[in-house]
Amino acid sequence: MKNKLLQRALDFSKETATKRVALGFGFLVLLFTVFGYFVLPAIIKSQAEQFISGKLHRQMTVEKIKVSPYAMEINIHGLKIMEPDGKAVFASFEDLKVDLSSSSVFRMAPMVQEVRLNRPYFHLVRADASHYNIDDIVQLIASQPPSPDDKPARFAVMNIQVEGGRIEFEDRPEQANHKVEDLKLGIPFISSLPSQINIFVEPLLSAKVNGAPLLFKGKALPLADTREAQLNLDLEGVDVPNYLKYLPFEPNFKLSGSKLDIHLNASFRQPHNKAMALLLKGNLALKSVEVSDLAGKSVLRLPELAVQLGEISVFDGKIGIQKVALNGLVLNVDKDKNGTLNVSRLLPTAKSAAEPKAAATEKGVKSPGIQLSVEEFLVKDASLKFADEQTALPMQATAEKFDLSLQKIALDVQKREMRIGEVSSDSANLVLLQGKPGAVAPKKADAARDKGEAPGFVVNVAKVALANWSAQIEDRSRARPTITLVAPLSLNLADISTQAGQKSALEVQAKVNKTGQLAIKGKVGLSPLHADLALDIQEVDIMPLQVYFTDQVNLLVTRANLSTKGAVQLDQGSDGALKGGFKGDLALGNLAAVDKASTNDFLRWKSLAFAGVNAQLSPFSLNVEHVVLSDYFARVILSPEGRINLQDIMRSQAGGAKSLTDEASVASTPATPKPAATKSMPPVSIKKLVLQGGKVRFTDNFIKPNYTANLAALGGMVSGLSSNAKSMATVDLHGQVNNAPLKIAGKVNPLKGELALDIKAEVKSMELAPLSPYSGKYVGYGIEKGKLSFEVAYKVEDRKLTAENRLILDQLTFGERVEGSTAGNLPVHLAVALLRDRNGVIDINLPIGGSLDDPQFSVGGLIVRVIVNLIGKALTAPFALIGSLFGGGEELSWLEFDAGRAAITQAQEAKLKTLAKALTERPAVKLEITGRADPETDREGLRRASIDRKVRALKLKDMVGRGESAELDSVVVKPEEYPALLTRVYKDEKFTKPRNLIGMQKTLPVEEMEKLMLTNAQISDDDLTNLANRRAQAAKNWLVKTGRVPEERIYIVAGKGSAASSENAKAKPNRADFSLK
Repeated sequence: MKNKLLQRALDFSKETATKRVALGFGFLVLLFTVFGYFVLPAIIKSQAEQFISGKLHRQMTVEKIKVSPYAMEINIHGLKIMEPDGKAVFASFEDLKVDLSSSSVFRMAPMVQEVRLNRPYFHLVRADASHYNIDDIVQLIASQPPSPDDKPARFAVMNIQVEGGRIEFEDRPEQANHKVEDLKLGIPFISSLPSQINIFVEPLLSAKVNGAPLLFKGKALPLADTREAQLNLDLEGVDVPNYLKYLPFEPNFKLSGSKLDIHLNASFRQPHNKAMALLLKGNLALKSVEVSDLAGKSVLRLPELAVQLGEISVFDGKIGIQKVALNGLVLNVDKDKNGTLNVSRLLPTAKSAAEPKAAATEKGVKSPGIQLSVEEFLVKDASLKFADEQTALPMQATAEKFDLSLQKIALDVQKREMRIGEVSSDSANLVLLQGKPGAVAPKKADAARDKGEAPGFVVNVAKVALANWSAQIEDRSRARPTITLVAPLSLNLADISTQAGQKSALEVQAKVNKTGQLAIKGKVGLSPLHADLALDIQEVDIMPLQVYFTDQVNLLVTRANLSTKGAVQLDQGSDGALKGGFKGDLALGNLAAVDKASTNDFLRWKSLAFAGVNAQLSPFSLNVEHVVLSDYFARVILSPEGRINLQDIMRSQAGGAKSLTDEASVASTPATPKPAATKSMPPVSIKKLVLQGGKVRFTDNFIKPNYTANLAALGGMVSGLSSNAKSMATVDLHGQVNNAPLKIAGKVNPLKGELALDIKAEVKSMELAPLSPYSGKYVGYGIEKGKLSFEVAYKVEDRKLTAENRLILDQLTFGERVEGSTAGNLPVHLAVALLRDRNGVIDINLPIGGSLDDPQFSVGGLIVRVIVNLIGKALTAPFALIGSLFGGGEELSWLEFDAGRAAITQAQEAKLKTLAKALTERPAVKLEITGRADPETDREGLRRASIDRKVRALKLKDMVGRGESAELDSVVVKPEEYPALLTRVYKDEKFTKPRNLIGMQKTLPVEEMEKLMLTNAQISDDDLTNLANRRAQAAKNWLVKTGRVPEERIYIVAGKGSAASSENAKAKPNRADFSLK
């Protein structure tokens, strides 16, 4: 019984304990349920509002909190955080759900099964340039003490979702509002549990940023030791102009229509205790870009810019870009009247005077320099326009529809170096319009580098290739615009560098003005300037260059081309001077030039070729192996003042414009005085100058009458031209003058400071009949026939000229007098007769000389004066001319006799011999002899002659009486015989004689007898006339008999018994006068 009671008691106690446990557990569940559902939300709400409001100093309210303790879920509804002033909502969300997994109990770590946030909202305000409405929150966070370095908390959160998020950003300084709408975030999983830490988290974020869709997704290991993440960002249609206001400078441009697309892939990795790495890849696209200046003028228009990123290592400063493509770029660049580029006016202006401080770097760590690489940079269908509005030299340049490719670009900012693998372009059209009428290029300002300026970047380009380009260059700076077309144009460069001493390979191929060919190949350098180039230029039309010198010349080039083949070498020394030169050949071909005033032909040639040219700079020297001028023509005119028209090709400042071919208007220029002493002439030499197939039409207006000759087939050679004062060039030229052979030979040095020459020239048998119009005009008679030959020899030494001019006129025959001629009635026939020898040849030697320093000196003038004097003598003093040719001078014009005598003395026979010789050599000349007798001296002479004749007659009678034969003229009375013979003659005289006292004739001395006989001798005027005639006859008899002059060429003019005229005043009155006809 007792045992049963005890057993019952024990059973009851057991039953009661179980009930108690059950009741207790039930109570706890009830308490937990009541607390969890009803008490805990209120506590959380109250504590949260109190705590957060206290911490943030902002009112935070929660509309409702719902806790599901059994589901381990909490829902927070209607949370709001106000601004500090409590007037506006700073942040809010509509609903937050957190679902805790029951596995948290077993894993001893919070395991969140789901987090869902609906309609979150943030309102950010930028109050001014440096203050935001979250400054207090940022400051609060920054002021929190760092957490101890414990092990990271263990947790796992799954299925994180944000729906309908919205962020509003109010930018009060810029008066702008920005919105992020439709924000969605999905993170499937994030955990720090060791077993899950290496599982990738794949977040997803999408939104609309100011209407532009944003997509952000990827995968990450945020809590693993590697801290690894890969994220993709897609942002499309960003309106770039809305963000210009956030640039750190004040933009001086307007940007319209620009839309930005961003597609990025970011890879982040930061292993423990190692440097972090952030790599970016993806694509960027900018569309419909238009940049204009503040006045609204378009500067840049870009339909599309596409950037394909390679790999960007953000923290290493390495930027890799796979490809950059610009499609349809239009760039308008202009320079205003002050020389300022419009693109420079677009550069930023600081918003404040304060300079931004450099960003702090990690302690002891230097910021790495930026290294940029671009695999490919493409410009397609681009257009470039450049306008220079400077009044001095306006210019416009356009390049239309061209493509440009840059390969392998590398930029190292720290090393200040840029490398480009290749630059290429194909089929670009370049048009260059420069200048306006009358514009003059401005002087370049001296460039100066600030000593404190950092050195520039070194740019290296491995290769540049431009193909199928065309360039049209139009210069409007002259009255008549010039257009030069270069097409096609190809250019290749290799190893280009701005680094000092670097040399680049250059090759250019082009066609110039459709017919010319241009080829350049070699090495060039920029710093210092260097060129080692092979040139090959063929038949490039130089007509476009004429506008640059036409105002300085009096000719107009109507055709010409330039060819050259050789090498150019230039090097810039440390002083900036260029050294080097040109070696090779060049030619100016097919030149034709006319007189600008009259358009008459002036100069032309087929080719002017320079072979073996060696021209050097610093110091200057020029050496040419040979020059060939072929198939040339020149119009050469010598003015009345002795100036050749070739000297007027260049316009002088004083002379101005003048005609080169109008004979009447070829202006004169005063003789050039001796040049002032100057520095020695630089070394110049031309080994050989060859002339071929030349024609020259030469007019000499200096000589009266004027003369025009046609020189043809001019050729030959000039060897050894040199500026060396001791050197003389050898001249050997030949040709034809009016179809007569011409030859020029000798020595000359026209390149030395003072002219030196020793030249001989000759013309053989030039027909004179073609010159009949000139002789008819200026002489009064036409030329029927005749040939001209001449030999000249000129020598100039020490500025003094000595010359020999031999003229030979063969069979010169004048025709009838030309009616209406302006020439006077000149006795030209006599002149010709006097000058022409018995073979019909006129041979004249004209020696001249003078100093080149004489302002009045002129070779042509001297020759003309000599010729004029010679002709003058032929007309006015013919015997002086004969005397100069044969000896005797002017005295040949008379023959003197003793008073009262007609006998020719031995001394006078010498004159007659010279005169006979001249008459023999001049068979066309006739001679007239006029005897003369003086009434005084000849009357006395006749008286004495009568006594002498009577004495000799008496002796002849005695001789005959003795049987001797003799003639009266041969009788000679000896002095000892004379008194006796005179006494006998005296006794026979019939006049009254003196007698003595007895009436007988006195015996008188010889003198007294002669005196009485002379006194009583009667001489009449007829006796004087007879004496004059006998004297003329005596001269004629001698010339005919002794001098062998044909009698028919000699005429006796009636004697003159009166006193002699004033003519031949130097001669005695007892003479015979000669006259040539």
